[in-house]
Amino acid sequence: MVFSWILSVIRPFGIAFSHLFKHRFTVKYPYEAVKPSDRYRGRPLLDIEKCVGCGVCANICPNKAIVMVDVNGRKLPKFDAGRCMFCGFCADFCPRTALTMTGDYELAEYRRENLIYPPERLSKPKIVERKFVTVKKLSKRLGVKHG
Repeated sequence: MVFSWILSVIRPFGIAFSHLFKHRFTVKYPYEAVKPSDRYRGRPLLDIEKCVGCGVCANICPNKAIVMVDVNGRKLPKFDAGRCMFCGFCADFCPRTALTMTGDYELAEYRRENLIYPPERLSKPKIVERKFVTVKKLSKRLGVKHG
C-alpha cells in the first residue's frame, strides 16, 4: 500500500526527467514554418496560358468551389476557398494540367469575400518570405530534431 503510493509520486518525476534530454521541436511560427510534405494539397494555382476553358474542374468539384467566368472572351475558373475541401480533383482531372495544387496553407482572411479568387488572383503564386524548417531526425528515444 505505502509502496504503491510512493511509486505513484515518484513516477511522474521520472517521466519529467526523461523528457529533459529529448530534442525539442519548436518552431518560431511567424518567422519560420514547417515545410509541408510534397503531397500536401493547398490552394490551386492556375496557369492561364494552358487553360482552354473546358470546365472539367468546375464539373468535377464536389463542393462546387470552382465556377467558370467569362474574362475577355475566355472561360476561366474562379475559385472559392471558403467552399473548397482541398481534395485536388480539379488538378488531377485537368486535361491540360493548367491547375496544380500548391503548398499554400495560409488562406485566412478577415472577410469572406476575400476568399474568392478570380482567375487573375488564382494565377499568382503566394510569395512567402520566411525560413522553412524540415524534420531532420526522428528517434523514439530522443524525439524529433529539425533544422
